[in-house]
Amino acid sequence: MIKRILCVCLIGFITSGLYGKEYPFTDAYSRTLSVNDLLAASRREETMYQAQKAAARGLRLPELGVKGAFSRISDPISIDLNGIRSAIQPLYPVGTNLPSFELQVQDEQFFKAQAYASLPIYSGGKITAAELAASANYAGAVAKSRLQESNLLVELAGKYFGVLLAGKVESVRVQILKNARQNAQDGEKMYRAGTISRVEKMALDVTLAQAQRDYQAANNDLAMAKILLKSLLAEENEISLTTALFAQNPKQLPLLKTFQEQALSHHPALFLLDSKSSLSKAGEKAQQADFLPSVYLFGSRELYTHDLTLLEPDYAYGIGFSWNLFAGGRTYQQQKAAREQTRSLGKLREQQVTDILTGLEFYYKKLQNAWETHVALQEELAFTKAFYHARQVGFRAGAATSLEVNNALAQWQKAQLDDVKAQYDFVISLASLFNLSGQPEEFERYLGE
Repeated sequence: MIKRILCVCLIGFITSGLYGKEYPFTDAYSRTLSVNDLLAASRREETMYQAQKAAARGLRLPELGVKGAFSRISDPISIDLNGIRSAIQPLYPVGTNLPSFELQVQDEQFFKAQAYASLPIYSGGKITAAELAASANYAGAVAKSRLQESNLLVELAGKYFGVLLAGKVESVRVQILKNARQNAQDGEKMYRAGTISRVEKMALDVTLAQAQRDYQAANNDLAMAKILLKSLLAEENEISLTTALFAQNPKQLPLLKTFQEQALSHHPALFLLDSKSSLSKAGEKAQQADFLPSVYLFGSRELYTHDLTLLEPDYAYGIGFSWNLFAGGRTYQQQKAAREQTRSLGKLREQQVTDILTGLEFYYKKLQNAWETHVALQEELAFTKAFYHARQVGFRAGAATSLEVNNALAQWQKAQLDDVKAQYDFVISLASLFNLSGQPEEFERYLGE
């Protein structure tokens, strides 16, 4: 019993090493979102701006604090009125000696502690502008993270299905190599039997050499595609992809108009530009606020009164203001710069909308073309395969030349590779459509996993 368990464990270990961890596309996408460093940095930035947004709300709340200091000065401070004493001394009876009119008001060392509070009641719009700027920064960080998530979908789709494409191409090359080798072997036999000429045999040998070269290139392409995918997934071990290439009727997809409408309301790049525009408008509002006064309430209370002088109160409260009347024209120019930036961002948004709508139309047409190519190739695949086998039979019977066999093999190979490429184009176009329409999560619905 123990031996049986050990054998099962050993077989499981060996097969896991051969086939690697299974990755449906949905799991691969989740993995990419969790290990991508750029996305992680964007999410950290999002958290940072969220904290700054909360901090901006505190600008409307009172500010409370305590401060204190122990000081030592060069000499005590006193008020000397002995000059007045000298002037009025004669007015008093003889023998009356007035006391000194010198009063010490501050010792040479003293300690002061004070509690203070202030509350803004009018800032001319500075606080509102700061809140708007903080909200815009946070919205921009959220949009940036969302944009990176969406772009990672297309990047992953290209590399994930790129591995499948390379694997399919390698399979076709293996099949073609097998057939080319069989044809070359048959040609060798027929040449020795005198059935075909040396030229025809050489043609079969050339086809075999080319098939070997194509297979090696396909094998290398597959290895490189796997390296890129494993790097994106941060996987060191072998992986097994379980989602297949596919193509489906575009009638089962949303209309192009629907994709475009979704893009205008969901694309994160537009949200990012909108947040930058809001930030620019907040800057403009902040510059406008510099032309207006700031008004605030204040109050203070001495916590240690022993060292207070006669001129210092125990407490004070009131209302204050500050008003910058002239700053060398700097405020006006900064306001003008903010206004121009807002207009510039508006033009960038218009161009972004044009690019998105154009991209959607391009990928929708490409998707339709890929589907039509895939459908058309199904009949061609069956025909070229049957035609090749017919040429093989004819060649062995002496009714076909090696050139005709090679041409038939090349036609069958091209049809297979064109079909794989059409499926790849379909999948990448579909991923691009959902990326550009701002709804990458919808792509998973069409995978058929």
